[in-house]
Amino acid sequence: MNKERAKEIFKSEDMIHVMHEDREIYIEEVIERNEMARIHPVDQPNIVQKVPLYELKETEIH
Repeated sequence: MNKERAKEIFKSEDMIHVMHEDREIYIEEVIERNEMARIHPVDQPNIVQKVPLYELKETEIH
């Protein structure tokens, strides 16, 4: 995912589905200087990690 799209998703009031390693996540912060994101799984908000933006994938959940 590119930095601009990650920032759009982070700021959006809509639920936009994003995956990291087969888990749906929330973006807590976009760290622009090194193109990383602070994320947590939707179902486990207490597990926070930093990952490269290129590992995030926007998906459509049906």
